[in-house]
Amino acid sequence: MVAKPVTFLVETNNAGPGNLEVTVNNGQVPTSAQAQGNHVYAISFTPKEAKPHVVELKFNGENVPGSPFSCEVVDVSRVTVAGTGLEKVPVDQPATFTVDSQASVDQLEVKVLSPLRVSLEPRVSTNDEGKLLVEYTPTEVGDHSVEVRVAGMLVPGSPFLVKAYDATKVRVTEVATGIVAKPVYFSIDASQAGAGNLEIIVSVNGRNVPNYVQSEGHARFRVNFKPKEAAVHTLSVKFNGLPVPGSPFKCRVSDSSQVVISGAGLKMSSLARPAVITIDPRSADVTDCVVQVTSPSGAHVPVKLSGELPNKLTAEFQPLEVGPHTINVIMDGESVGGSPFTCNIYDVTKVQVISLDHTKVNRPVTFTVDASQAGEGTLELVVTTAKASVRAEVAARSRGLYDVTFTPHEPIPHFVNITFNEEDVLGSPFKCDVRELEPREVRHLQRKESQMVTAKGDGLKQVVTGSTASFTVDTKGLDGELDIRVTGPDGGQVPARLVKLRSGLHRAEYRADQVGSYSVAVLHQGTPINGTPYTVEAADPRRVNLQPAGECFSAQECALKVDASGAGRGTLSVGVRAAGQDVKHSIRDLGGGLYKVLFYPRAPIPHKVDIRYNGVPVQGGPFEVGVRNPATGHSVTATGIGLHQARVNKPTSFVIETLGQPSKEFDVLITGPQDWAVPVKCYQQKDGNLLAEYTPHIPGTYKIEVMCSTKHVKGSPFQCTAYDASKVMLGHSKLVTAVGEPCLFKLDKSEAGIADLEVHIVAPSGVVMPLEVKSGPAGEAVEWVPDAPGQYRVTFLYGGEEVPGSPLTVEVGESGLASVKGSGLDGGAVDTPLTFTIDGRGLLGEPHVTVDGPDSVARVNVRKQDEGLYQVTYVPHEVGIFDVRVQWNKRDVAGSPFHPKIVDPARVRLIGGWSSLQDADGRLELTPREEKRLAFDVSEAGPGRLKGEVMHEGRQVEIGMDQNGSRARLLFTPPGEGSYELRLWYADLPLPDMPVLGWAEPVSTGDHTRVTLQGHGLNTARCGDQSEFIIDGSAAGPGAPDVTMSGTKTDISVSLTHQGGGLWRAVYTPIVPGAYLLNVMWSDRQVRGCPLKVNVESAADASRVVCSGEGLRHGMVGNEIKSFIDTRRAGPGELTVTCTGPQKVALCDLDEHGDGTFTLNIRPQEPGRHALSVKYEGEHVPGSPFTLKVAGAPDPSKVRVYGPGIEHGVLASYQSRFICDTRGAGAGQLTVRIRGPKGAFRVEMQRESQKDRTILCKYDPTEPGDYRMEVKWSGEHVPGSPFIVMIFDTQDELNRYMAGGYSPSGPGGAPSDYYGSIGYGTYGAVSFGQMSWRGSQAQL
Repeated sequence: MVAKPVTFLVETNNAGPGNLEVTVNNGQVPTSAQAQGNHVYAISFTPKEAKPHVVELKFNGENVPGSPFSCEVVDVSRVTVAGTGLEKVPVDQPATFTVDSQASVDQLEVKVLSPLRVSLEPRVSTNDEGKLLVEYTPTEVGDHSVEVRVAGMLVPGSPFLVKAYDATKVRVTEVATGIVAKPVYFSIDASQAGAGNLEIIVSVNGRNVPNYVQSEGHARFRVNFKPKEAAVHTLSVKFNGLPVPGSPFKCRVSDSSQVVISGAGLKMSSLARPAVITIDPRSADVTDCVVQVTSPSGAHVPVKLSGELPNKLTAEFQPLEVGPHTINVIMDGESVGGSPFTCNIYDVTKVQVISLDHTKVNRPVTFTVDASQAGEGTLELVVTTAKASVRAEVAARSRGLYDVTFTPHEPIPHFVNITFNEEDVLGSPFKCDVRELEPREVRHLQRKESQMVTAKGDGLKQVVTGSTASFTVDTKGLDGELDIRVTGPDGGQVPARLVKLRSGLHRAEYRADQVGSYSVAVLHQGTPINGTPYTVEAADPRRVNLQPAGECFSAQECALKVDASGAGRGTLSVGVRAAGQDVKHSIRDLGGGLYKVLFYPRAPIPHKVDIRYNGVPVQGGPFEVGVRNPATGHSVTATGIGLHQARVNKPTSFVIETLGQPSKEFDVLITGPQDWAVPVKCYQQKDGNLLAEYTPHIPGTYKIEVMCSTKHVKGSPFQCTAYDASKVMLGHSKLVTAVGEPCLFKLDKSEAGIADLEVHIVAPSGVVMPLEVKSGPAGEAVEWVPDAPGQYRVTFLYGGEEVPGSPLTVEVGESGLASVKGSGLDGGAVDTPLTFTIDGRGLLGEPHVTVDGPDSVARVNVRKQDEGLYQVTYVPHEVGIFDVRVQWNKRDVAGSPFHPKIVDPARVRLIGGWSSLQDADGRLELTPREEKRLAFDVSEAGPGRLKGEVMHEGRQVEIGMDQNGSRARLLFTPPGEGSYELRLWYADLPLPDMPVLGWAEPVSTGDHTRVTLQGHGLNTARCGDQSEFIIDGSAAGPGAPDVTMSGTKTDISVSLTHQGGGLWRAVYTPIVPGAYLLNVMWSDRQVRGCPLKVNVESAADASRVVCSGEGLRHGMVGNEIKSFIDTRRAGPGELTVTCTGPQKVALCDLDEHGDGTFTLNIRPQEPGRHALSVKYEGEHVPGSPFTLKVAGAPDPSKVRVYGPGIEHGVLASYQSRFICDTRGAGAGQLTVRIRGPKGAFRVEMQRESQKDRTILCKYDPTEPGDYRMEVKWSGEHVPGSPFIVMIFDTQDELNRYMAGGYSPSGPGGAPSDYYGSIGYGTYGAVSFGQMSWRGSQAQL
C-alpha cells in the first residue's frame, strides 16, 4: 500500500560470509535493514507511488535466487468504487458494483450486512476491463452496509449505505370511476417498500393529465387528478422505475355535463297533472341513472323511469302537495350538473277573487286576489272593456295576497281576466257592471283627487333672496291642470314656472327678490291641494354682518358678533376650523337678529370661521380670525403656522421668541410620522428671535420639540399635521346633466393627511357658491343639484390647494330634456358615418339635429329606434371642428352644441415622401444605433395629435414625438439589426397603409480594442461642474460609441458630440456625489479598460474638513467639551453636528469665527460612550462618527482603601501593601502621599493594565516610627484619609501601644514626604508617566 511500510525477511545463515545488498526500483526507493539475529534480517521500504516495485537482492554482488522480485503497490486513496449496487437496489435481484484498483482478488475484502446485521455472501470476479466485479443479492427491505477494503484498508467512502427496496410491496387502492371536471382520488401505500422515488403518470389518449400528490405521512400518499374528457384514463405507478403490482390501472371517466336534463317538470308543474322530465345522456358513457324526488314535507315521491341507456330516459312523478319539490338526478353515483333541481308545484284552483262588486263611472273599484295557497307562480291580471283595456294597480298586502284597484271611465261592463302561471283561474273573466255618476258625486271625486296631490322641497320652507327657489309636485298620475300661485310680502304676485320632469313629477320654480314672508299655493284642477297655501320665509344672507369683539388669544374664549337683523327670518349656522381640525364653539341668540359666536382656540394660528344663513354663506365668508399667543412677550415660547399645519414638500417655518436669551441655549427636534428625524434650520432674526424652517416629506403628524437650556419652552412639544393635496382622489358620477338632476362628487383623502376641504362652484353668471361636504364611512361626498342650465366649473381645494382633476366642468341642460351620448359627439374621420343616440323616453316631443362644418353642412339622418329613443347618423365631408346642435322641443339639450373634431388621417404627409427613405423592397432604411428622424406635415389633416409605435422582435422601441403647429416629428433609434414595424395614428385613428416595414442592415464594425479614452472626466468629477473626456476611435475603423454612467443612487446622462475623424466628445454634469461606473461601448463592444470607476465629489468636499481637539475623544459630565473644526479647504457648505449618548442627546453649540472655522462645544447630559457625528453638506467628515467617551464627575467618596499597609504592625514582619479601588469614582487623579522617618521607605504604585482602576501601593518601611498616609482623589481626601500607621521593632511594643501609652521612635532627623499619584482621564483611559519617588509626582 502507498505510504505503508513493506517488510520482508532475508536469511543468510547458509550463504557464508559476505555482503547483502538490497535495492528497490534501482535504488529510487530508500530501504532499511534490521538484524533479527541468527543471520536473519528484516528489510523495510515505504512505497510512495502506486506502481510495481522491483526488489533486487544481491549477496556479494550476485542476485539471490528469485531476484529481482516484483511487489505490486496499491494506493487506496485512488481506488474507485462505482455501480448501481451502491445506490438503491431491488430485493431478490443481484446487485453489482466494480472496484477499480491494481489490487488482486485476494487483496479485496467485501462485507455486506443486511438491516438485521446478517452478513450476505458477496461474489468477487474480474470483468473484461480488468476491474473487480462484486455481486450480492439483498433479501430484505432497508439499509444495507457495504464495507470495501483493499489490503485491509477501507477504500474512500466505505462503508457504503445501500437502500434496498421492493416495488411489489407498494399498494394502490380506491381507483374508482370518475366524472369530467371533478377530482378523482386514489391512495398509494409505500410504507413497506423501502426508500425510493414514486412516479405517477395519468394519461388519456396519449396525453398526460396533471395529478396532485398529498403526503399523509409514513410513506402513504393521497393522489388526485381532474379529468377533462370522458374516456378511459391510464394510471401508471412506478417505484424506482419498476411498475407496482397492478400498474397500469384503468379509470373509466364519464361526463355528466354532457347529460341534458329538460322538460317542464324541472321548473314548474301543476298539481293537477304528472310532472315529466327528459334525461338525454348524449355521448356520455354512463351505465346507471337514478331520479329522486322529495316533496316540501320531506316525503319521497315515487318516480316512474322509462327508456334504456344510452338512449333518452323519461322520468314522471305525480305531485301530491303544493310547493317546491327537489329533483336529484344521479348518473353512475354522481349528481349531474345543476342537480338537485327545484320544481315549483302550484294549484290554480286555490286562487280566489274576493269583493269584486259593481260600481259607478270614475269611482275606483278595489277587490282582493288571494293566491297564498296556490304555490309559487306568476299572477297576471287584465281589466278590459269591449273597446279597450283599463289601467289597474296591484298592491301586495302579504305573500300571495293582493289588492287590485281600477277606475272605470265609461258606463259599460268591465271584465277582469286573471291567469296563474298562464292558466285561467276558476271563474275568469269576472264581470263588473259600471253605471254613470250623479253630478254631486262628480264634484266630490274631483276634490278627493286634488287632495292626493303632494308638494315638497326647500322652496316651500326657507329661500334666499336673489336665487331661484324650487319644489316638486307629485300628481300621483292623475290628469288635470296644475297651477302655482306665489304671493310676495307686499301682496304682489310673483311669476312661477312649472316644468314636467322625465320622472313624471313637476318642478315649480320662482324667484324671491324681497326679504319677508311669501305665500305659495298649489292648485290641481282649480282645487287647492292638502297643506296649501305654504308660508315661506325669504332671507338675504348678504345682509348678515360679522363684528369681531376684540383680540383673540389661544386657550381663551374668543367672541364674534353676528348681526342678521336685516336679513330676514332664518337659521344661523357656524363652523370654526384651524389646521384642518374642528374647533369647539357655541352660538348665543341675543334677540333682535343679533347673535354671539363663542369659540375656544387651542393654537395661536389663524382660525377660519364659516358663517351661513339658511345654509348659504354670508357675504365675505369664510372669515379668517387671527389668534395670538398669550405668552408672547412674557415667556419663552414658539409661534407660527409651522407648529400646527404644513404642506408636504413645501418649506414651513415658525418663530422662537427668545426674550433675549442666546441662540445657543435653544434646540429644536422634529420627529416625523414614522419616528424619522426631520432636518431643521434655525436663523437669527434682527429682533433677536429665531426662525426655524423645515420641510415635511410625507403626510401625517409631526412632533416638534422646542427646548431652551434642555427644558421645553411653553407649549412644547407641538403637534403639526402635514397634508398633501396631490394624494386626494376625486371621482364623479356625470359631467353632463339637467336642471334638477343631482350630481355626486366623491373624494378620498385618507392618504392626504388632515386639512380643510373646500368645494366651490362657479355658475354661468359668474357667481361663486360654496358646496357642503358630507363625511361618510366611504370618504367625503358632495352632492349638488343645479337649478339653472349652463356651464358650471367646480373647484376642489384641500388646504387651499387644488386637488388632482380640479376644476371639473359640468354641462347642465334644461330639465325635462333628452340626454345625448355617443362617439359621434367627440370626433371621427372624414367621409365616415358617425353616430350618437338621443334618449327622450318618457318625454313629449321630438329631437331636431343640425351638423355644421367649417365650410359645409353635413347631411343628418335621424332614425327612431324605440318610443323616445333615436339614433343620429351624419357623414362629415371636410376636416375641422364641427358644431352638432341637438334640440328637444326647440331647446338645446345639455352640452349642446357639441364640437366633434373631424380629421383625415390620409392627409398626414411625410415630408419628402416615403419612397425617398425606402429601399428596393419598399422597406424603410434604418441603421442600427443611429437615430432616425421622420418629419410630417399635418396641416391638412385636421385638429389632432400624431402618435406612433415602433416594434422590433416583439418589443416596443422607445420613440420621441414632437408636434408644433402643422409640423410633427418622430424620432427613434433602432437598437439593433433586423426588421421593424412602424405604426402611426392621427387623432387615435390609424393612418392608411400601416404598418410601414423597416429594415436595419448590419453595419461593419471596427476594432474596439484600438479605441482610446483621455480626459479628466474619466477619473473624478465634482457635483454641479461639467466634466468631459475624449473618445478617440480614429484608429478603430467604422463605428460609434455608446456611453453609460451608473451609480448606486442614480445614473448620469452623458451627451456625445461627434468632432469628426473618429473623435467624440463626451460631456456630463453630475448632481449626486458618489462612486460611478463609466462604461464605453464601441459598436456594441466594450472598450478596453472599461468600466472605469469615477469618484464624484460633492460641491462641498467633506473629506477636506479637519476636526481636532481632545473634545473629539473624551470629556466629563458637567464640563464643556471643546474641539475645533476647519472647513476652509472644503468649499462652501452646511456644517451639522449631532452627539448621541446611551439614553440622551448631548447639546451641541457651534461658534462660527467668520473665516470657515468653528469651535464645537458639547454639553453631555450623561456619562457613557457618545456618538459624535460631524457632517458637511450631508456627508461625514474624516473620522466621523467619532467615539466620544464621557466620564462622570469625580466622586472621592466612591474610592475604597484597604489592606495591611494601613494597619499597625511590627517592622520585621510588616506587609506594607494596600489597595486603592477607584471604580465608580469617575474621572480624576489618585494621589498617595506618605509621611514617615526620613529615608526609611520608598513608595511603589502599580496596576495590571492601563484600564485597571484598582492600584496596588507599597512603601516597604525600613525604620520603626509614625507613618501618615494621605490618599486623595482629584485633590480631595478619600474616606478614612489621612491614615495613621504605627510600626514597632517588637511585638511587645505593638501590644503595649495597642493597650495604650507607647509610641515608637525612628532614627533622628526630620520626617520625609514621599508621594505618588495616578490620574484618570475621561472614561478611564489612563497611562503612567515616569515615576520618581524622591520628591516628584507620578503623572497619568
